[in-house]
Amino acid sequence: MTGIFQDGIDLFLSGGAIMYMLGGVACILYGFCFAALAYVNHGNLNDKDIEKWSEWIEDPSKAKGRLGEALTYALHGPTLTIKTVGRRFDEIRLNLVSSIDRRLLVINTLVAAAPLAGLLGTVTGMLAMFTGLSQGTGPAGMEKVADGMQQALITTQTGLTIALPGLFIGLIIKSKRDRIAGTLKRLESLILTSRFHREPQI
Repeated sequence: MTGIFQDGIDLFLSGGAIMYMLGGVACILYGFCFAALAYVNHGNLNDKDIEKWSEWIEDPSKAKGRLGEALTYALHGPTLTIKTVGRRFDEIRLNLVSSIDRRLLVINTLVAAAPLAGLLGTVTGMLAMFTGLSQGTGPAGMEKVADGMQQALITTQTGLTIALPGLFIGLIIKSKRDRIAGTLKRLESLILTSRFHREPQI
């Protein structure tokens, strides 16, 4: 185990200064990914209990979690109109879905930044290779060529390795975000059809 850890450290150091940048990008990216996953997984804004929605719309106090909070906010007050319910659901979407979108924006930006940082390492490694070639074919020159080639390949590989899992996690978060938005839309439609079915539509 110690040997594997030491090999990992040696591999990291052989990538040059760009590896520290990639390490920082990875820490921030996966920190945001796991925080966003926890955010979208928290609560019950899904259609698992759809058969109970009609009951909860009649008595929002029976609903729990984020669904209960949404119903309580959307249906509170002595007099309700279609416009009032619609406006309140717009506020819920603005608060909840937009919050997820902001997190996705950061994640997608960092996913794009990781390969670019790896490409920067590739360019740095290529420059080190050319420096080695300019020093001739002696041992010192060939060592610089080998080090430059290793740096160019490691940083590119590391950038892609960081970006790919982040991309898939971002897609999972996007799927859950769409599911939450769909749940809110279906809930709003059910409220409007069940509570205001006698009201003329404007």
